[in-house]
Amino acid sequence: MRVTQLITTNNFTRYIHQHAENLLKTQQKIASQKRISKISDDPVGMGQVLGFRTNLAVNDQYQENISRGMTRLEFTEVTLELASDLVDTARGLASTHASGSHSAATRQSVANQVKDIYDQVMQTANSKLNNNYVFAGHATNAVPFSRDFDYNATYNGDDGEFRIMVSDNMEANILADGGKIFQDAANGGVNIFDELKNLIDGLENPDLVAGSAQIAATVDVLRDGRDQINSRRSESALALYHLQTADEYMSNLRPKLEEAMAALEQADITKAAVELKNLELAYETTLATAARIFQPKLMDFLR
Repeated sequence: MRVTQLITTNNFTRYIHQHAENLLKTQQKIASQKRISKISDDPVGMGQVLGFRTNLAVNDQYQENISRGMTRLEFTEVTLELASDLVDTARGLASTHASGSHSAATRQSVANQVKDIYDQVMQTANSKLNNNYVFAGHATNAVPFSRDFDYNATYNGDDGEFRIMVSDNMEANILADGGKIFQDAANGGVNIFDELKNLIDGLENPDLVAGSAQIAATVDVLRDGRDQINSRRSESALALYHLQTADEYMSNLRPKLEEAMAALEQADITKAAVELKNLELAYETTLATAARIFQPKLMDFLR
């Protein structure tokens, strides 16, 4: 085949454009410090990078879930600790005033204290976190507990749990059923509000002997009610430990994912600088060769 001047010119033009394009790519690589900026740079590598980015996003979501769960458990612990102390205070009052040696006036004064305790326990049972009721099960917009004028309590929530995903194969279930904490008589536990009412009724009973018997009957049951709350606190403590373990795992996993992604995505700057020098030399050599072969008019056109 006869090589014409036009073919030679087109070949040199193509070589110059190719060298210029390679120079630009290498300069961009050095400026961005990334080996892969778009799919055409390395389709397989970009697919792996996108996979790592997805893993990092999922990791961040799990850590956010874990943080929410830990906050809820810590809030639950503080709330139930207060409730436990209140019930124990009521138990102490019952134990102290179970004998018939106290006057009706004294008992009425203590009854008023127990009424305050009753309302404080209900207030803790109706605690809210981030504008949601903590002990209402799934019915987070419903006030969990209410009472009538005679101190009869009603649970308005359900038996739902607060569930969060903390890893691909792990779900944390956090107790949110206030009935199991404060009104668990149906499961063999204690209805704490009923026992506080029984204590109030005993203290206000005008028959001091019968009232003393009523008061005495609440002492051990209120102790069991306190223990019932503390048992739920123990469950929360175990759940908190599991979340802390999951959080530590996710925290340690993130830098490993970032390191693996960087190994694929980031450029070797030293290698890229050497490559740039070689490309500059090739580009300048091609230009010099073209200048010797063709008339200056071609070089002027190319420039």
